[in-house]
This record gives sequence, C-alpha cells and structure tokens, in this order.
Amino acid sequence: MDNTFFAPAEKEEINKIKERNKELSDSDYINFILNAVPELAAIINKDRQIIFSNDSLLNFLGIIDKEGVLGLRPGEAVNCINADLNKGGCGTSENCKYCGAVNAILISQDTMVAVTKECRITTKKDGAHEYLDLKVTSSPFKFNDNYYSILSVDDISDYKRRKILEKIFFHDVINLAGGLRGFVELLKDTTVPDEMIKYTNVVDKISQELLDEIVSQRTLTFAEHNDLAVDMTAFSSLEALKESAEYIGQHAIARNKKILVNHNALDITINNDSTLLKRVIINMIKNALEAVGNNSTVILNSYLENDDVVFSVNNEGFIPRDIQLQIFQRSFSTKGMNRGLGTYSIKLLTERYLKGKANFETSIQNGTTFFVKIPIQ
Repeated sequence: MDNTFFAPAEKEEINKIKERNKELSDSDYINFILNAVPELAAIINKDRQIIFSNDSLLNFLGIIDKEGVLGLRPGEAVNCINADLNKGGCGTSENCKYCGAVNAILISQDTMVAVTKECRITTKKDGAHEYLDLKVTSSPFKFNDNYYSILSVDDISDYKRRKILEKIFFHDVINLAGGLRGFVELLKDTTVPDEMIKYTNVVDKISQELLDEIVSQRTLTFAEHNDLAVDMTAFSSLEALKESAEYIGQHAIARNKKILVNHNALDITINNDSTLLKRVIINMIKNALEAVGNNSTVILNSYLENDDVVFSVNNEGFIPRDIQLQIFQRSFSTKGMNRGLGTYSIKLLTERYLKGKANFETSIQNGTTFFVKIPIQ
C-alpha cells in the first residue's frame, strides 16, 4: 500500500473501472441528468477515481476520448500541482489536507449527505501555472448495490475576484481618498506656513499611496488576463532593491519598523522589466512588514546563484506548517476572509512575466524569507 499523508491511497483496477463505467453509461437517466447540468460533473468511486464524466468536464479538460479520464482522481484530471507530490496520487500529499475538493468527498462519503466546500487549486498548463477558485459539491448515491458520489464543480474564480476587489481594493482606495480629502480641507483652512508644508507633505504621501493602489490592481488584472506588456531593459539589481525599500519606507505600513538593505547585497546588471520586479519586491516587503510588530526589522538582500539574481526579504516571524502549505494560492490569506493577493501576485508576476521562480523558507531560528530568482538575461 502506498503511503499517504491524508486520504486513502488505494485505487481500483482500470478494468473494474471500465466495467462500472459501462454500467453507468447504459443508464439513460444518468447520461441525461449529468449532461443536462451546466457545471463540470463526474461520478467517482469510493477511491475518488472518475468513473463517468459529463461533456462539460471533458470539454474543460480538452479530452475527446471519454476513456482518457477514467480512473483519474479529480486533481490528476486537472493537473493539480499537488497531485504528484506523493506516489499515492491526488489526495495523499500533506498539501491535500487543505483541499476543499478532497475534504468534501471524504466528509460526504463518511456522512452519506451532500457536502459543499470551496477549493483553491493551482494547475499546470503548457508549462505555466493557472489558478482556480472552485465550489465543489460531493453527493453520495447508490447504484446497482455500489456506492458512488456525484462531484459537481462550479468555477467561482470571477466571484472570488470581485469579493477581493470589494474588500481590499475599494476599501483601501476609499480610505486613502477619505484621508486625502481630510488633509486637503486642513490645507485649505490654514495660512500658517509650517502647517501648510506639513499638510502638503502628507497629501503628497497619501496621493502616492492611492496611485500605487490603483496601479497595483491594474497590473494584477492585466497579468491574470495575460495582457501585461513586459518592458525589457538593463538595470541595476542593487538600485531596484534600494528604490523598493525607499518607496515602501514612506508608507504607513512601515511606521515604527525598519527596512534595511544588507551591506553585502550584490550589484548586478539584469535585463528584465525593472518596474514589475520592483512591484514584486515591494509586495514581499509589504508582506514582511505586515507579519511583524513595532520595532521589528525587515532585511533585504540580493546575491548571485548560478545564472540567477536572487532578491530576498527576511523578517523574524515564523509561518506555521498549515499556512506554509497554502502560501501562493489565490484567495488564501492569514488576514481574514476575502483577502489574499500578496503572495499570489508575487508568484504570478515572477513566474509568468519575469521568467523567474518565487519561493520562501521559514524557521523559528531564522524567521521567514521570501525570495525570487530572476535570470540575469
């Protein structure tokens, strides 16, 4: 028996699966019902393997031959990045503990009632990562003395995206705009030169934050829709690091905290998009600052590793294991519901547009370090 960190690893033989598929396919009402629903739908056995799939699912997967999906588990069918982490397959890796699809299936099998859960999944397609937010329902039923589950999947990526916009973007923009208006009113009401200078400086900082919030959201939206243009230029790695530190150091998030650039940080000429890279570094710094309290220090560094320049951001905090396993997923956040674009945007921009790699390390002794590896050329 294969080892597993979560769900059972046993699988049914393909010949038995084909027999079950024929039984289900011969039933006109099963064919009719599953193909009548607009959602992606499949019938799975007790081992979570696909026995029957509707046309919507086959079209989504780009599979013409219906037998091409038989015996696969859901994560294996959509090419989930966690499906092959453990030899037991989909549902057996440590990461799978937090998969909504696997949990919905297991709970419904145990309770024999329909269970619905949200599922964040990262898939591999044409060498690139795709990010999905899904609502998965597992409904158990009995057919010819065998127990199965109907698995229906609804893509809620757009819905989750809108909720995040409402909770993060609109909330933050309204707050910034409100603060800006308040200081403009103060500026209008004063004739004292020192106060005018003070208020003008505050207005300048808030307006810069407001502009950055809008540009960040636009960049992420373009990136998700593959509409982001990359401007390749030669630039200094050290300057990119210092400019990012200086920029975020002016924001409220850096108040009572220190941002230091390692004195050994290397200065290397890179040919890439400096604006996008600085946005990635700024997001890493923001995440690091949010993770620590007052009087804490965030340390930035850059160094050479083979043919890549590594940009790293370290803070003294430690990320618990359950959170580690969900980092970089879209919509996941430790800051509450309907947040979670920081680490996701880091990985998206780095790997899809800068042609690099994003990752992190965390330990109680050394804190947490997020880093991106960017090719020199």
